[in-house]
Amino acid sequence: GTVYSASDDRTILVWSANGGSHLQTLEGHTGAVVCLALGVDGTLYSGSSDKTVRVWAGRDGPLRHIRTLEGHSSAVWSLALGTDGKLCSGSGDHTIRVWSTTDGSHLETLTRHTDAVRAVAVSADGTLFSASYDGTIRMWNGLCNSAKRTVQTLRTNSPVWAIAIGVGNTVFFAEGVFGDDKHRVGVWNAGSVSSRVRIIYTFTSGVLAMAIDQYGHLSAVCDDDSNVYDL
Repeated sequence: GTVYSASDDRTILVWSANGGSHLQTLEGHTGAVVCLALGVDGTLYSGSSDKTVRVWAGRDGPLRHIRTLEGHSSAVWSLALGTDGKLCSGSGDHTIRVWSTTDGSHLETLTRHTDAVRAVAVSADGTLFSASYDGTIRMWNGLCNSAKRTVQTLRTNSPVWAIAIGVGNTVFFAEGVFGDDKHRVGVWNAGSVSSRVRIIYTFTSGVLAMAIDQYGHLSAVCDDDSNVYDL
């Protein structure tokens, strides 16, 4: 297997998962690389503070840059691949842009957030979720068809830093004010009628990222250490 790491030094390093040897360095971004997304075909997408998304491909050999997606007016904070050939990018410009993974064309811009979009995620059924410093999490349906789109919104008590989507569109989210010592991980049952919210864990520092593995284990990474917490 292969592991990819993004860095403030503007590069992406490619590593062997078997032994940890360094395989390749991807260069081209002019700002910090802050997010990555990997397609099932091995295509790698990288988002940066340089306001762009770069696309890297190379199924049978080293990855190479094949195109750059431009249009955001601020840093690209998060990327998520859909099940229908679309890529979603969340940005500090308060928007989510939807792109075709086939040719890189821009399909739509979603504009309902009022602050930086810190995280985007797509569930197994293709529903897009977005989290923002404006204190909201939004669930979007009907991408690229505004007439059919419905949006469900959860308003939290503070900026939302990270989200992860579980079974049945259960949303795990991390919220908190930067510099505060009370950061919370909560659960929003967006796929249920009740849509109730509960807090399941509290951290003393910000949660930068969360992920759910194939076994349903939720992990979180905080900004004051390099530990991964199994929640």
